[in-house]
Amino acid sequence: MHKTLDQLKDDAQHVLRETITAREVAEMLGISEWAAYDWARRKIIPHIRAGKRVLFRRSSILQWLEAQEQASVTVEPETAGKIRRLK
Repeated sequence: MHKTLDQLKDDAQHVLRETITAREVAEMLGISEWAAYDWARRKIIPHIRAGKRVLFRRSSILQWLEAQEQASVTVEPETAGKIRRLK
């Protein structure tokens, strides 16, 4: 299937936009749109409020995702003491 010129222009504008919607964040992260709004409300993911709208900066979401990935594989140093025998 070939795209029309208008569809190609729409695709190009979509890629060039810096801010994305909760629906687009949800697709990007593989979560529901409701979860994207909930995570924004609970300040889990970076977002921008523009009046009543909640927007997300594409680059901030990608950086947040990278930080989450790095945190999941970082090995924390052991802070436990010696093992002792229980009586």
